Amino acid sequence: MAVRVLIADGSRTARDILRQHLEIGGCQVVAETETAQQAIDLFRTTQPHVVMLDIGLKSIDGQSALSVFRTIRRESPETSIVMVNAARRPDDARVFVRAGALDCVVASFNSYSVALMWRRLSEIYPELRRPNDPRSGS
Repeated sequence: MAVRVLIADGSRTARDILRQHLEIGGCQVVAETETAQQAIDLFRTTQPHVVMLDIGLKSIDGQSALSVFRTIRRESPETSIVMVNAARRPDDARVFVRAGALDCVVASFNSYSVALMWRRLSEIYPELRRPNDPRSGS
């Protein structure tokens, strides 16, 4: 069974890069969005295992990344949330990690940040294969 992922990020480029990294590792990206309210709606309809959530997600009608995060944690505490931090604001990232986010990935998506993301995800979802892992066949 594939690990189902929702990507909620305001940047089309970031969503494309995340999708590519996730699919290479065996994840199934079930939905993508650029707004907070859509993230909540898609989370409820797609029931992903993992949500990749942009810390700076667009706020519409008072919704923000923090409100999306809190909604997901309240409605589905078993869902893994990985924060994406484009602005490299470490204090913001720490707030989310302390509140239960699995990890925070710097949106430069360099080899180090991607390797950390895969290490954390594969601890929870051992069926995933890390890119360049001999098990992946790549």
